[in-house]
Amino acid sequence: MELNAGVIMPYVVAAIKAVVIAVIGYVAALIGRKITVKILESFESLKKQEEFPRSAGNLVYYLILLITVVAVLEALGLKYVTQPFLDLLNKVASYIPNIVGAAVILVVGVFLAKIAKEFVNSLIETFQIEELGKKYGIEDLGGALGNIVYIFILLFVVIAALNALQINAITAPAVSMLTAILKAIPRIVAAIIVFGIIFYVGKVIAEVTAKVVDELNIDEIAKEIGISSDKLKFSDLVRYAILTFAVLLGLSQAFHYLRAEALYQITYEFTVVAFKLVVASVILFVGAYLGNLFEKKVENETLGVVIKFAFITAAVFIALPYVGVSPQIIEIVVLSVCFGVGLAFALAFGLGGREVAAEILRKLVNSDKKGE
Repeated sequence: MELNAGVIMPYVVAAIKAVVIAVIGYVAALIGRKITVKILESFESLKKQEEFPRSAGNLVYYLILLITVVAVLEALGLKYVTQPFLDLLNKVASYIPNIVGAAVILVVGVFLAKIAKEFVNSLIETFQIEELGKKYGIEDLGGALGNIVYIFILLFVVIAALNALQINAITAPAVSMLTAILKAIPRIVAAIIVFGIIFYVGKVIAEVTAKVVDELNIDEIAKEIGISSDKLKFSDLVRYAILTFAVLLGLSQAFHYLRAEALYQITYEFTVVAFKLVVASVILFVGAYLGNLFEKKVENETLGVVIKFAFITAAVFIALPYVGVSPQIIEIVVLSVCFGVGLAFALAFGLGGREVAAEILRKLVNSDKKGE
């Protein structure tokens, strides 16, 4: 059987064409890898990262080889093999403009964010606001504000870059999350400002109140009552109580601005309870103070003790509604105590206690006459 040159020649040409394409593609892959590594190593920021330029060069190398293999198969007429690769390359090629656009947005956005960061830092230094931050314990106010601006701009840049990719399955959740963060930033800033104002006002009130307590010498009275000592002065106790109330109030309002309703309700309830406890403590302190005062004024020791405990008891009954005890229960208890005491005195004077009662009255009268 004789071979027809006209039949063999197309196959020979195709084979030669495939070999030429393979050689050129291989050389192009080598050159592409070398150029990529050289370009990336020329950047100062990438000189220390040796693996990244090498990996990028290998990526270019194998990408060119893949295109070469597809071209060789195409030259050999094996379209049924090359078609899946061509579809893959077409899809990758269709995304290249989006990827390039996203990369450009990221590079430009990061550059602008760095400029804005340095501008804010320089602005703080120019107007000498740095000293104001140091008064409140912030050593680098310019750096802190600059980083906040930097992160804020980066959020917008990342959103824009993700939108440029146009891969909804990936970008839609990410964009939604970043958008939610951006919407929450004003509420977070408002919550921080509100908490800071309330805490600052509470701190000022605490310091003024503690100073007034020291000037009125109430600490000595508190020592006599037993609610103060050398380790913990009454003025410090008052200061801590006001600061605690201010922190609770500030947290409740901050959570309200953050729309964290569960935390807001918890801190609000704690704030109300703390306020009621403070009022109850003030009432008890006033009752104990008046009781001690009248005890010292009355010369009869027994009568002084009775008056003291009467004031303390009255203060307890007045303070109980502030700690959640029902006023009806307090009324019943007070009436029962008054009725019991009255009945006890009546029985004491009526059933054989006349002489004792007369003696007590005689002593009281004699003590009053001596006082005169």
